[in-house]
Amino acid sequence: MNKTAKNIFKSLLLSSLMSLVHTNAKADKTANLPDLGFNPDDGDEVQKVKDLLTRNVIKVSPTGRIYEVKGHRSHQSHRSHTSSRGGHSSHYSSSHYSSTSSGTSSNRINAAYSAPKTKTPADYSFGDRTIKNGVYGADVDFLIDLLVKKNYFKQSQCKKKSGYAVYDPTVAVAVKHFQRDAGLKESGEVDNTVSVALQSWDKNKTTVELGFRDLKSGDCGYDVSTLIELLNLAGFSPNLVKIEYCEKYAVFNEEIITAVKMFQAYNGLEVSGLPDTKTIAKLKTFKKK
Repeated sequence: MNKTAKNIFKSLLLSSLMSLVHTNAKADKTANLPDLGFNPDDGDEVQKVKDLLTRNVIKVSPTGRIYEVKGHRSHQSHRSHTSSRGGHSSHYSSSHYSSTSSGTSSNRINAAYSAPKTKTPADYSFGDRTIKNGVYGADVDFLIDLLVKKNYFKQSQCKKKSGYAVYDPTVAVAVKHFQRDAGLKESGEVDNTVSVALQSWDKNKTTVELGFRDLKSGDCGYDVSTLIELLNLAGFSPNLVKIEYCEKYAVFNEEIITAVKMFQAYNGLEVSGLPDTKTIAKLKTFKKK
């Protein structure tokens, strides 16, 4: 057998022994296997075999002895080990890959996530939140407009903050007035239930206090009925047959206007037929003679 054939045979034999080492090797990592008779002068051939077996976690001595390197059980661990020994960065380690992957994923999540926008007073629509004392914003502006249209509030009473209407105790009184008329709990706060009810409210059902608004012909409401009662007490009662009604409240018509003019003329007031502040004050304190 020539030298080349002999070394090929030895390589095949060593490969077979490698399989046995993985399953039957003893705990002692320096345990030697039988000498295979390598010639020390066969340096190149021995080195080839060593390279082959090193990849399969076997070390070969210069004389041809082989032994298992304990602890090199996984291909991934061997890559990390050889990278460390060879001075190369361990790009193959699972921990490095996991870290890189995790970092990339985290960056993508962070890039996609944005903190929710903080609402400003301008961003609130009516019904978005419960309106209570101290709150101001576009939704409070809308509320004030509704209260004015439904005869519960005067625009001149509104206070502002940063250009927006403020919900203060004066507004709360108007809201309680509406809640009382609508049969709702008088909380003085405007939640979703109150906001829906107020928007659909018929202003003719509002118990408007006399003097709250400037009455004009055709107006109907609680204040008109109150005016008639005061005129009756003062002795200037309108003709009840000619009084009109809207729902359960009287309508401010010509019959009532005429009665007001008579009262004003009798008491030296400006005769306008309209119940202004002075006329109402006099009616409330007037006593029949």
